[in-house]
Amino acid sequence: MAESSNHAIVYGASGLIGWAIANQLLHSYPHAGAFSKVTAVTNRSLNLSEAFWPELDSQRPDLRLVSGIDIGHDNETTVANALKLAVKDIETVTHVFYLVFAANDDDLEEVAINRRMFLNVIRAHDVLSPSLQFVAFAGGTRGYGIYAPGGTFTPPLREEMVNNLPPDYAKTVVYPEYRRILNVESEGKPWTWCEVCPDAIIGFTPNGSQFSLALHWAQYLSLYAYNHGIGPSAQKFNSTPVGIPFPGNVSSANSLFSPVSSQRIARFMIYASLHPGTCGGGRLFNIADSEVPCKYGELWPQLAAWFGLLGTGEAETSTAQDNTLKVGERPQASATSLTPGEYIAEHRSVFARHGRVNAVSKGVGFGSRQLDSVGYWLSFDRQMSLDRLKETKFESDQDPVQGWLESFEMFRKAGLIL
Repeated sequence: MAESSNHAIVYGASGLIGWAIANQLLHSYPHAGAFSKVTAVTNRSLNLSEAFWPELDSQRPDLRLVSGIDIGHDNETTVANALKLAVKDIETVTHVFYLVFAANDDDLEEVAINRRMFLNVIRAHDVLSPSLQFVAFAGGTRGYGIYAPGGTFTPPLREEMVNNLPPDYAKTVVYPEYRRILNVESEGKPWTWCEVCPDAIIGFTPNGSQFSLALHWAQYLSLYAYNHGIGPSAQKFNSTPVGIPFPGNVSSANSLFSPVSSQRIARFMIYASLHPGTCGGGRLFNIADSEVPCKYGELWPQLAAWFGLLGTGEAETSTAQDNTLKVGERPQASATSLTPGEYIAEHRSVFARHGRVNAVSKGVGFGSRQLDSVGYWLSFDRQMSLDRLKETKFESDQDPVQGWLESFEMFRKAGLIL
C-alpha cells in the first residue's frame, strides 16, 4: 500500500462507535494509504480472531491491539507512562478518536470519572505525540437535555443550543467538560479537534454492548420468532403470520428522532479528522443517517420483518404520565407485561441450547433497563438539524433501516442471536 505517516489511535475500540471507526480505517476508508497504522485501545482484552475486522492484506493499515491500561488513574503521569510503554510508536500518532464512556448511577460521579479519563488521555498525547493533528470525540443528544422529562429544547436540535443547557442539568453531562479541556489544551498547539453528536446509534460490536438498542431488540425479536416457530433455528415451522407489538406507547412510537448507523458516524469522524480546515476548530456536528427524521413506530415493522415477524402497533396507549417519565422508567400500567429485557432473561437458555454461547455472555448488560424504557419515556420529538453536516460536503443520506439490517446480519454471524 502507499506510504502514509498517519497513525490513528482509537480509544474504546470494542464499543459501538470505536469498533466501527477501527473497522472503517482497516477497510482503508476513505482510500488506501490514508492511514498506515491503527492502534485499537480497549478496556478488556479483545481476541483479534473474534473482532470481525478485515484480514491483513497489502491495502490494510497495520493494526496493534492494546488493553488493560487504567486511563482513569488519579495520576496523569502514570497514565502517560503506561501509554508510552504499551503503544508502539506513540510518538507517531496523528489522530486520536476518543469513544470511551464509563456509566455510573451517580451523575456527578459519572462526570468526574469520565472527565479524568479524558484529561489523562489528551494530556498524554499532547506530550507524547508531537505529530498530533486532530482529536475527535462523540457526544450525544443527552447534551441537548433529552434526559429531562419532555426534553429541553424545541426541535430541530441545532448545535448552538448546547450552550444554553440549564446549569443544574449541564453539570450532570460530561460533554461540556470535554469541550473545556480541549479548548484549553489545544490553545497555541498545532492540533485541532471536533465533536460529533449522534442520537440513537445503530451498530455491531463483537463483545456485545451495554447500550446497544439494535442488539437488545435483535435478541428479543430473535427469541420471540424462535418461540413461535419462525427462523433458521426453530424446531418447527410456523407459516401463520405472528405479530409482535412495538415495546412502548403511542407517543413514543410516533415521536420524531434522528438515528444513525455506527459505520456512518465512523466515516464522518474520519472524514472530519482529515479535513481540519472545515471540521476542526472545536466545531460540533450533529450526525444522522438522514435529514428526514424517523419514528420508531414506522421502523418497527421493517425490523420485525427481518426475523419473519409481523411488527404491529403499540402494546399500550400513551397517558399523561408519559411526560413525567425519566430515563429507565416505565408507566405503572405496563408492569405486568414483559419488557424485551425481561423476555430475553426468561428465554436466555434457548441461546445456549443452540450453541449461541456469545449471545448469553456478550449481550446487553448495564443498559438493559434504560433500553427497555426507550419506547416509553422518549415520548417527545427530538430530531436534529443536519445543516452544519451538509456544509462539510460529507456523503449523501442513507436509508436508516440499512444500519439495522446490517447489524442484524453481523449479530447472527457472531452468534449473538439465533
